[in-house]
Amino acid sequence: MNWDLNFNLLLRIFLSCLSGYAIGAERASKNKSAGSRTHTIVCLGSCLAMIISKYGFYDVKDYDAARVAAQIVSGIGFLGAGIIFVKNNDVTGLTTAAGIWTTSIVGMSFGAGMYFLAIITTSLIIILQNFLHVADIFQKHDQFNILIQSYDSNVVGDIDEYIEKNNIAKRAYNLKYKEQIYYLSFKIYPKNNQEMTDFLNHIEANPSIEEFKVF
Repeated sequence: MNWDLNFNLLLRIFLSCLSGYAIGAERASKNKSAGSRTHTIVCLGSCLAMIISKYGFYDVKDYDAARVAAQIVSGIGFLGAGIIFVKNNDVTGLTTAAGIWTTSIVGMSFGAGMYFLAIITTSLIIILQNFLHVADIFQKHDQFNILIQSYDSNVVGDIDEYIEKNNIAKRAYNLKYKEQIYYLSFKIYPKNNQEMTDFLNHIEANPSIEEFKVF
């Protein structure tokens, strides 16, 4: 048994786990569906597959190592597709899906022994996701996500009536009922700060609303 090689391979696996966790932690901090566990497992699996591709077929004649790497890239696409949702012309999960795909490439880089490249790429992913998120907030300063919890189904009609009456643009209207609680979520686009303030005052004055969040 080549202990030096095995130690080196274990180091690659360990570093891939750290990178996947770091990327996933950023996604989890923004309450995304794919967090630290998903990204860590993706990065680890890609790293291990790349190691097997490089070192697991010494006894096979005319073996093409690129085949395994190609299957990783295409296979991750199915996982990413399950994260992207389109509802009411509103696309969610696109950045997370792209992050998972890139995380798999980072894992492959570790598996191939390209430590420096993988670490730099991990840092760039985290920086870009945070920077672009902040930039997105500035671009969408007039967009607000609203989440309302209530035991009364009439709250839906009340909110909808207020929005229609005041001609407030809304989008991605969604209602869920779970454990005797109604969860109403939507996006609104107030024309000015006063319109947003009046809307929040209306919500606060409604006794049937147990809790609401704005983000």
